[in-house]
Amino acid sequence: MSHVQTTAWFRIRQWIRFCRRAVTRYQIHSPFVFQLTEAVLEDRRFFYAFDEIEWIRREMLGSSQELDVLDFGTGKDRRRRISEITRNAASSPAQGRMLFRLANWLAPRTILELGTSVGIGTMYLRAGNRLATMISLEGCPQTVNIARHNLDRLDLGRHTELLAGPFEETLLPALEKLGSPDMVYIDGNHRKTPTIQYFETCLPLANNNTVFIFDDIHWSPEMEEAWQLVRNHPRVTLTVDLYDIALVFINPDFREKQHFSIVPARRKFWRLM
Repeated sequence: MSHVQTTAWFRIRQWIRFCRRAVTRYQIHSPFVFQLTEAVLEDRRFFYAFDEIEWIRREMLGSSQELDVLDFGTGKDRRRRISEITRNAASSPAQGRMLFRLANWLAPRTILELGTSVGIGTMYLRAGNRLATMISLEGCPQTVNIARHNLDRLDLGRHTELLAGPFEETLLPALEKLGSPDMVYIDGNHRKTPTIQYFETCLPLANNNTVFIFDDIHWSPEMEEAWQLVRNHPRVTLTVDLYDIALVFINPDFREKQHFSIVPARRKFWRLM
């Protein structure tokens, strides 16, 4: 069995396991988590920004333009089509809508994103809260140029700064500029050690209301291990696994550490109580 097949089977197994243990709105007794579920998972309203962003996604998927993308692991450039980058790295429509609703409901004053890619997730976050100050980090300068162009087309570039370069060089300056980020979206590296390093670098400047958003925690066994380390961190008081993304809260007002795995009620329609 090839590596691709092995990875695909792993994700299928993880999705089945997640669905088996996940609860719906009807089994949640925490008032805060119930409100979050209603705002992020159960809100079915369709906002005009969704169509605008998805129109740009379709354009990116149809683009044959190639970029010189720097691989920081090897230090070498590799030619990649914008369509390939969008297909493999951009937030999915469902994930984007969750990011939009999170930014809209939590109303963070400052947002830090690690992993801009072509800017799909960035646009969803920014459209969800146009008043926030946002910094997004991306390794490849050419990809940053595409993302900046996309943001400007939807008038979302205001108060949004895109920084190109290795996260090891751009993360601390971004944190210094933001002061204390209210929302941190970690989507730049699907490996255990860097994921933990980014989380621990941000933690000292996080405030009690900071929410960390992790992408692809069920991507691989390595990312599952990273997720367990994050969940068990002594400052973490609440985690919410929505499968596509996972949320981490460090607010000491949540006095008893709790972990939730949640799916929309329509996916477990037989569990109404």
